Amino acid sequence: MNLFDYKELIDHKPMHIATVNSENNPNLAVAADVNVIKENELIISANEMSHTQENISHNPNVVITVFDKDWVGIRLFGKAKFYTEGEYFNYCKNKFFGHGEVTKFGATEPKGAIVVTVEKVEEYK
Repeated sequence: MNLFDYKELIDHKPMHIATVNSENNPNLAVAADVNVIKENELIISANEMSHTQENISHNPNVVITVFDKDWVGIRLFGKAKFYTEGEYFNYCKNKFFGHGEVTKFGATEPKGAIVVTVEKVEEYK
């Protein structure tokens, strides 16, 4: 498995990230500020994801889905870590907000960075 094989599908594309809270209730969030950063890691700029942040602190297991316009896509299974400072946070701040970008919800910088180490990829064609 090498996420760089899926870079065109993943980078800057809308995706869903599923997490579970401490009561085992699911949460589904949408993200588009995403980049593959290593062959088994991707980074997500967490701009509005308060439930996702809390859930990852309790349970790092995540499932991510991303599809193209023809519904060809992948499902990624992995472990996530949330960063509110440091190298990964700065990456998101510079990469996704480095030119004064503002999200639809008014964010001018990320709340954090989610780094997912992907353990399994399933393809959908």
